[in-house]
Order: sequence, then structure tokens, then C-alpha cells
Amino acid sequence: MADAVYSVITCVLTQKRKTGHHPAEFEEFRLCTVYAPFWANLPHSNIFLAFTPDLLHQLHKGIFKDHLVKWCLDIVGEEEMDTRFKAMPDYPGLRHFKKGIPMVKQWTGTEHKEMQHVFVGLLAGTVPSQVLVVARAILDFSYYAQLRVHSTESLNGLESALAIFHANKDVLQQLDIHEHFNIPKLHQLSHYVQSILLFGTTDGFNSKLPE
Repeated sequence: MADAVYSVITCVLTQKRKTGHHPAEFEEFRLCTVYAPFWANLPHSNIFLAFTPDLLHQLHKGIFKDHLVKWCLDIVGEEEMDTRFKAMPDYPGLRHFKKGIPMVKQWTGTEHKEMQHVFVGLLAGTVPSQVLVVARAILDFSYYAQLRVHSTESLNGLESALAIFHANKDVLQQLDIHEHFNIPKLHQLSHYVQSILLFGTTDGFNSKLPE
């Protein structure tokens, strides 16, 4: 429903821009004036299916690092967050950020995944319970999306995690952490199940390997 509403709003704003108007929402939604895309009349094609899942840029660096971590930093504070990373105990298989996260010189998908392993435990007791639900839902989605073999149960888990996020995301607006969720990378998550059913598991599209 939300996608349909957003599509109608986008269409209306684009038409206004085409007729010489300059609605403020056009810039807010980061729209571009492309009235006649090259693919519009291509037969037997659906350009949107070309946007396949990208674990590195959409999930690890995108939704997790650029959004979830930032939202939580705004709630917890950088100093407290860093202290908690340092305080996490050593455990086999988990990275101990003993110098905190500001000392990490280069962030790659590996560092992002290592942060994800401890992130929910790190947030416990520092954020409202509903924010913790949001964080866990995003991480659950991430872990389901990374599976190399899928079943009906795992795909249902993927959809369920995203539904839980959407059911609880309003808490971020209530806390004045984020104004809206018109985020392209967040929208792309709603197409993961379709992409997996059509083209296979997401490891076949991950841009980490060629990089």
C-alpha cells in the first residue's frame, strides 16, 4: 500500500515539474527529471528486475551502517556506543573492538558483519525496547538474506523480519531520530523475496566479490 501511494505521489510531482512548477517535495524525495527513459518501450522487459539484491551496498553498508547505526548513535551517543563496543567480552568467533570503532581505518563488509554479530547485545539497556525490536528485525533480515540455500520457511522469515521492522519503525519518528523512510535501499528490501525466487540466492549478486 505504501509503495502504491509513493508511486502516485512521485507521478504527480514529476508532472508538476514537467509543467514548470517546482514543488519542494521533488528535492526532498531526490527525484530526477527523466521523462522518456530509454527502456520505456523495450518489449518483453521489466527494468525494475535489473535492480537485484546487493548485500554489501544495500544491507551491510547501506541499511546497517549508514542508517541503523546512525539512528542508534543519535539515541545512545557516540561515546557510550564506543564504550560498549570496547566492553564487549572476548568470545571465539566474535571480533573484540578493544579500541572502539573510531579507530577502524577502513570499513569493509567484513567489519560491518563483525559489528552486526554484537550489535543487539550492545544496544540492550541503552535504547527503548521498540528500537531494539527494529534493530533485531533489520539484522534478522540481513542474516536470512545471506543464506545460500532457501526454503519456504526461510523466505517467510525474510518477509516476517521486514514486516516487523515496518510495524515498529515509527518509534524513530517519535524520538525525532528520522523524519521519513523514503529510502531507496530500504524500499529495495521489499523486492528481495521476488529476486530470490526468480534468480536464486543473493550471493550470486553480491558486489563484494568483484570489489
